[in-house]
Amino acid sequence: MLELYQYELSDIWEQELDSNGEYGYDLTRHMKGERFFAHVVLVDEHFAGFALVAPALVTRKDGFWMEQFFILKKYRHADLGTALARHVFQSHPGPWEVGQMPRNLSAQAFWRKVIASLTDGRFTEVQVTEGWWKGVVQRFSYEPAA
Repeated sequence: MLELYQYELSDIWEQELDSNGEYGYDLTRHMKGERFFAHVVLVDEHFAGFALVAPALVTRKDGFWMEQFFILKKYRHADLGTALARHVFQSHPGPWEVGQMPRNLSAQAFWRKVIASLTDGRFTEVQVTEGWWKGVVQRFSYEPAA
């Protein structure tokens, strides 16, 4: 699914295919590292999406960073993205940062809506314009309801 995700973002994410005709995505740190997590969502035993979680690193040094998030198009209007986001945040309570590329307006709208719903509107948003990653970042703390 990573190849589909990268293809979908190919008009706003500068990347090229390798000699095998693939974008390639190095998952080594998710397989070896602590505090790196992968979540996969299935619908009727078929892959439908994923989320990759890493340690926070863009606007803060504690908590979690939503590294990648993807739902196949056919499942996007069934609230599967919201359900996956809720599952991921519940699995990793605490401080979060979720970022979107500047030109990914649909992702920005999705995350603003989901995060506002899950936090009762308690989040901040910053524009990151310097450093290795640039874009819009929502910052919040997720604590599951008791």
